[in-house]
Amino acid sequence: MAPKGILLDYGGTLVQEIGFDERAGSEALLELAAYCPPNLTIDHVLNRVRTISDQVAQRRDEFGIETPWPALTRLIHDFLGVRFDLSWPQLEFAFWKASVTTAPMPGARQALAEFHRFGIRMAVVSNCSFGADVIRYELGKHELGEHLAFVMVSAEYAVRKPNALLFETAAARLGLSPEDIWFVGDRLDTDMAGASAAHMKPVWLRGNSCGDAGQAHLAADSWDEVVHQLKQERTESA
Repeated sequence: MAPKGILLDYGGTLVQEIGFDERAGSEALLELAAYCPPNLTIDHVLNRVRTISDQVAQRRDEFGIETPWPALTRLIHDFLGVRFDLSWPQLEFAFWKASVTTAPMPGARQALAEFHRFGIRMAVVSNCSFGADVIRYELGKHELGEHLAFVMVSAEYAVRKPNALLFETAAARLGLSPEDIWFVGDRLDTDMAGASAAHMKPVWLRGNSCGDAGQAHLAADSWDEVVHQLKQERTESA
């Protein structure tokens, strides 16, 4: 049956993550600091970043628990003695704008417009240590946020995909049964596995990826294929 709602992954699905410049983001934060200890250099900051990344950030998938960006950043800057007067949301946006570069996935904007035309409710569910406002800001830059009911990030819900709790909560926020929802994502281990566990219909936007698509309701090479399949299922359901 055609879906009443579609949940969407963020990176690799709606946007391509082209670049991440940790140095540029860290330099932007130091420029906003109310106090920096004498002789503190950007290399001191980046060395601490690597320590926190190795011991915390890189182990998020191992434990399935999300650590929000402010908590990670405090482990870095509180240790180094750096103090800020700005709020954490302000600092988070400053870091993001200085460090992250993305581009829209081909066909994503047109697909969302088609889904909206069909009256399908849509939202984003992303594994991300940054807040939902940051992700919505980035989507808005590429005209991808207009039709979204909400943006949901693991940073605000403690657990990460593929934990079914995240998918179930997103379905409840959409006001739909999971069985009436397609989840579109690019990863088998998080997006497809989690959607399947939550009884949604997993749609694998595989691009050039390889793998066993057995658990996916649909495996598509492009957004055009997803739209085509949706139209076909709408016709069959009519």
